[in-house]
Amino acid sequence: MFLRWLLFKATFKKIGKKSLVWPGVFITHGYNITAGDALAINCGTHIDGRGGLTIGNHALIGPNVFIGSSNHALTVSPEAPRLFAGHFPSPVSIGSNVWIGANAVICPGVSIGDNSIIGAGSVVTKDIPANVLVAGNPARIIRPLEKDLQTEKSQSGS
Repeated sequence: MFLRWLLFKATFKKIGKKSLVWPGVFITHGYNITAGDALAINCGTHIDGRGGLTIGNHALIGPNVFIGSSNHALTVSPEAPRLFAGHFPSPVSIGSNVWIGANAVICPGVSIGDNSIIGAGSVVTKDIPANVLVAGNPARIIRPLEKDLQTEKSQSGS
């Protein structure tokens, strides 16, 4: 695992300590990816860093997640078909303590706030605020998580 971390330390623009990237993760343009400490990326995930990606501390990315950070041109002409129009950057930001469930899709240009949970199979097309549970296609807020955080603290005696 240490050797894998060294490989991703060389691939990413920055990756924090105690981060874990499982085998079978596909990353393009890693030089545009900045990640905090204790990041965990599960197998089968595909991350496109072309447009820029920032990930906070303690983020969990489930298996088979897709994160895109660039798009193709929306308008084209016969002289410049879409195939040759290139990509344009649409940076993605994922906050700290975010959990992205299996098979979720994070579309280009999206920001996800701290402490949020993205349900398995969700398609995130718009910004997600902090401290919410979202799910669906397109993803929508199911409920806030602030009460859950307070309940968990009181149950643990903190």
